[in-house]
Amino acid sequence: MRILAAFVLTILSLGAAAEQFVDAGEYRVHYAAINTTALTPEVARQFGVRRTRNEILLVLNAQQRVDGGYLPVPATATGTATTLLGHVQKLDLRPVREADVHYLVATFQTLDGEFMTIAAQVLPQGANTPLPIKFRQQFYRD
Repeated sequence: MRILAAFVLTILSLGAAAEQFVDAGEYRVHYAAINTTALTPEVARQFGVRRTRNEILLVLNAQQRVDGGYLPVPATATGTATTLLGHVQKLDLRPVREADVHYLVATFQTLDGEFMTIAAQVLPQGANTPLPIKFRQQFYRD
């Protein structure tokens, strides 16, 4: 599982460098979406996903501000992935935990070069209202 944590922290840190998080009050949610072929076979097994050219993995990580920093907290979420033509895929966001780090993950399908709008409502444990996340990303097959 340490490989899983290292991989997820890498993709989330890449996302953080690109400002891929939302803040609301004392909570923050980092997000990243990558083609499953970028996963090693071991990490794909640990996430319970298939490595295919048109399957994308969405990873969400909710955090709560504590003593000037952020600590991971469990969360629940609902969401969708929508094509430019309006085809909507409901995201089956499920929890994955590695030590004290909590993630929500889901997969969805894309075509080569397709733009997708990903929207989610993330409710961190202890929060009164969900944090909305919405971003558009273009995906290419490897």
